[in-house]
Amino acid sequence: MYAFACGAEKRPVPQERRNGWPAGELYTGQYHQSLRRAADALTDQSLIFVASALHGLVPLDRPLHPYDVTLGDEKAITVERMSGHAAGLGLFDADVIFLGGRDYAAMLAPSVPHLLAPLAGGMGEHRGQCRQARQDSALREAWWKQASALHDKRLAC
Repeated sequence: MYAFACGAEKRPVPQERRNGWPAGELYTGQYHQSLRRAADALTDQSLIFVASALHGLVPLDRPLHPYDVTLGDEKAITVERMSGHAAGLGLFDADVIFLGGRDYAAMLAPSVPHLLAPLAGGMGEHRGQCRQARQDSALREAWWKQASALHDKRLAC
């Protein structure tokens, strides 16, 4: 399973899309798009979820309306609600790679103790690491091995 962060830049909702946009199409910012392309290279779309500051873990096909909420806002997802999403998806027993900022990773970590968050630095560095992951199958394989090792380590405890 793979999750990646949402983004501030979103599509408007035109009249013909009263139900909103699928989450996989809603976010339009360059950072989010970079994370998404890396996610597509890492795994099947059915296993990809957006970590939304408002909605929690969202499958790519779930319709969403644009919103203006960031982590820490009054309406933002809480660690407890995020834990419920993670439990519902069976993430406690899955290898999980998260691409995004450390605030989102910290939100997921309590309910996904073997979470691999391989990106380091700021958004520019993240985008470069995502580009490298898209181009380098060995890096993608290494990330999955690291995620598996974290899972195996938890099982051994």
